Amino acid sequence: MAETSDPSRPEKPPSLVSHVKATHGPTLEASLERLVEPFGGWSAIVHPGERVAVKINLLRAAPPEKAVTTHPETLGCVLRAIKRAGGEPFVADSPGGPNGPAKVARAYKLSGIAGVCAAEGVQIVDVEDDRATLHAPEGRLYRSFPVGKAFVDADAIIQVGVLKTHQLMRLTGGVKLTYGVIPGLAKAHLHVKAQRREDFADMLLDLHLAVRPRFTIIDAIIAMEGQGPGSGTPRELDSLFAAYDCLALDAALADRAAHERRHVHTIAASARRGLLDLEDPYRLAGDPIEHERTFKPVRRDMQEFLPPSLHRLARNFITARPRLVDADACIRCNECAAICGTRAIAMDPLPDFDDTACVRCFACTEVCPAAAIDNVSPLLVRLFSRS
Repeated sequence: MAETSDPSRPEKPPSLVSHVKATHGPTLEASLERLVEPFGGWSAIVHPGERVAVKINLLRAAPPEKAVTTHPETLGCVLRAIKRAGGEPFVADSPGGPNGPAKVARAYKLSGIAGVCAAEGVQIVDVEDDRATLHAPEGRLYRSFPVGKAFVDADAIIQVGVLKTHQLMRLTGGVKLTYGVIPGLAKAHLHVKAQRREDFADMLLDLHLAVRPRFTIIDAIIAMEGQGPGSGTPRELDSLFAAYDCLALDAALADRAAHERRHVHTIAASARRGLLDLEDPYRLAGDPIEHERTFKPVRRDMQEFLPPSLHRLARNFITARPRLVDADACIRCNECAAICGTRAIAMDPLPDFDDTACVRCFACTEVCPAAAIDNVSPLLVRLFSRS
């Protein structure tokens, strides 16, 4: 009998992912050169005269050691490499929430990214107000997105991010990193439209396939574990990753952080579309990937253990929801209320949450600069967990 192909399994061979052990400091530049060597070096990635958008992770204002944003040392090495290859880089990203010029400038300054760009003579481009429509012909849920026009106009996009846990998607990797091309509160509106985790993952994949960044580097020298992507704990992993294909890259990141591939929602979405083989997702170059078994994941929501048909029915009884967990830490900055796409948060004078309006996107936990907000399971779930 002739073999029949399985449409759920990709026919192309697994994509190449490079991994090297590295540390920040004087050896970082050489480590990055070794990281890109399997792809032919920077001259194969960047062509002379190209204007290259270096898309970073600028979630909110935080110092480099917190692992909330792209590390400035890693960014500096990438900018110098692009310039040596003849490219003309600029740096851009959109933080979470409403982004006035002062807020964005503070995020660039506190993260150390502004200083690196100034030292390298590289422009920081504001993408909040100059927008374009990006068409997504391969989209499953969305066929277009509002994005910063600078990303559309660039000859190439190179992403430089940091490995972090994520309360909604479980991990922030190359696919999730792309979300920052969408300006400000437009991100919150997409959270409202794609409320289920599976839908949000599909939306992220629609966007990523439309943006198609040329190359992605994920810095896991200092990653974030626990309640990421904004309030987790820095964790030294001493790893750097790179790939053309972020679907394969994210599977490698899941392996390093000891996450089951199918439990990371963006990876699962890729597999559902037949774009990734969960059993054989990448070819590895460089150093072996060790599974960091003690890496702390985000707390899993009980909803994940139920079939989708029961999610809406059981939502109020089992689903975690954001709460003010440290009133003394709250600085009443209003960031949580400002980013909420359903206006489920009122300041009175501390954040007060309306569970009937909340869609459990946890964007408020991401942008809280004081880690005063976290997701909290309902009483029934907490009692069950203790039994």
